[in-house]
Amino acid sequence: MSIPPYCLLCTARSGSTALARILDQAENGHCAAEPAPNFNYETRLAMDGRLDAVARKDLIQSTLVPRVHEGQEKYGIYGEKHVTYGPFIAEISQELKARFIHLIRDGREVVRSMIDWHNAKFGTVYRECTDAGTLSPEAIFAASNLLACDDMSDYSRCRPCTMDEIYTRWSEFSRAQMCSWYWTRTHEIYLDALSRLPEDQWRRVDLNKHEQIHDLFPFLSLSSPPESVLTEMLSSRINSLEDRQTPNIAPYPSWEFWDSEERDAFEELAGSMMTRLGYWESHATRWRPVQFGQVWQDKGGDLDWYEWMYNGRRQVHEDLLGWIQEHPEIRSCVDLGCGMGVGYREAFSDRRYMGVDLSTTNIEWCNNNNDNLLHSYVAEDFMVSNPSQLFDLAYSQGTIDNCYDMDGYLEAVVRWSKSRIYVTCYRGWFPNLQEHQYTWNPDHSCFYNDLSPTRARKTLEDIGCTNIEITPVPTGNDDIPYETRIVARVPVKS
Repeated sequence: MSIPPYCLLCTARSGSTALARILDQAENGHCAAEPAPNFNYETRLAMDGRLDAVARKDLIQSTLVPRVHEGQEKYGIYGEKHVTYGPFIAEISQELKARFIHLIRDGREVVRSMIDWHNAKFGTVYRECTDAGTLSPEAIFAASNLLACDDMSDYSRCRPCTMDEIYTRWSEFSRAQMCSWYWTRTHEIYLDALSRLPEDQWRRVDLNKHEQIHDLFPFLSLSSPPESVLTEMLSSRINSLEDRQTPNIAPYPSWEFWDSEERDAFEELAGSMMTRLGYWESHATRWRPVQFGQVWQDKGGDLDWYEWMYNGRRQVHEDLLGWIQEHPEIRSCVDLGCGMGVGYREAFSDRRYMGVDLSTTNIEWCNNNNDNLLHSYVAEDFMVSNPSQLFDLAYSQGTIDNCYDMDGYLEAVVRWSKSRIYVTCYRGWFPNLQEHQYTWNPDHSCFYNDLSPTRARKTLEDIGCTNIEITPVPTGNDDIPYETRIVARVPVKS
């Protein structure tokens, strides 16, 4: 009895070509990449509900079944990868007893890669998008030599039906929004079909999780290639623009550089699927890079560094201390992103004070050098954690500028307070900025952000804050004459 065939289920730009080539290294099998016919026309009909069960079964019996049998006779174990299998999984399972590999990739990376592929290579990803893109000469040539009515590859991509809530908005979508929805909808189709199959008939893999790729070979009864071959192939960026020797003249920014509006658009269309596939474990960490915060771990315990930073912004720190003196009802404070507590340990000697910081070394130093029974220090990501106690004032001095989610940061500061918040943004005052701007620095393992006063106000209003003041505060420095100061009352908590 022949070993059942297998199918790779994937979206465009998810690494399926790389995985197909890796599996093709097995000596006892062959993995074909998009052999013809590829169902481009039929899959769109099926997704739109215009291809009934009988027609789907006939299609598989007349095209895929003979091709698979021929592959089995020639190679032994036979597999294929296509992006058009979604509507036919049940029929493929029934007719071929096939096994399935559900290949996933972070949706943000898929969106970026699809747009890069459009701009640099083909110019044909969702051709109805009103923005043509920043196309290379190669992409212009490719798109102009293929009429939209003949472009079956683009035709095969799912579109919202008239009953879909985004149908009336589709024509206004950016290409990033269209690609975000495509990624979500395609995986919805896969997951719906796979949920009806026995669990031992399919596997889910991410190309970045190498142990999952290793496990595929015994699952598919394939002989494993040498470890050195696998390691090289997994790190070689197969079928990337670089691999195809295509210059990427205007690369679409990686998600770490998306502004708050772009983040919102992706989250609306793909957020639920990101959670479902395990890329977003919680709302608080959706936009947090894996290596975030290493700079503070490395600098932890460096008192000279923290004193230099405090003195460089001394006027802004004194502004906060003066503001607190004007509010004698504030008897407890939490310093979110406290560093080593420079300047505030002494200033709050008569108040209940807690310092919270990501750096375990900072907090260890603070606790070892603390002799005030009113003071305490905790090492944790306060954007994620729920506070065990609330304070009259939750404040943060120049840390929101380096965080991974400014809206989430403001929400966290409010969560730690029972009365007021006070937040400063050291990178400047940007009164005309409508959306937060994020810039990731991998060398420093943190973001350098420009905060939008308009967006910050809306975030605080949505939480229920009142008496919101977002104003420039003088620094006394020539390079950055004004910082942003945010003061507000938090909603009453039970």
